[in-house]
Amino acid sequence: MMVRRSVQEKSLPLLVWNEQLEIDRLQAQRSELRARIAVLRPHSHKRLELEFRLRMVTARQLELQAAIERGLA
Repeated sequence: MMVRRSVQEKSLPLLVWNEQLEIDRLQAQRSELRARIAVLRPHSHKRLELEFRLRMVTARQLELQAAIERGLA
């Protein structure tokens, strides 16, 4: 049983490379948003907008990762 699961995990990246590329793109977008947020004042309107966008990007990234782990991607 353990050997079969190990083989499936090794082949998984080949099956979900589009999703993995999307996750990587989202991670880069998150890094960019965090850098932009860091230079803004704590209560500025622009910062609030960027923080909201960061939460949305993070949620999408987590959805994709969960789908890959469940094998639904």
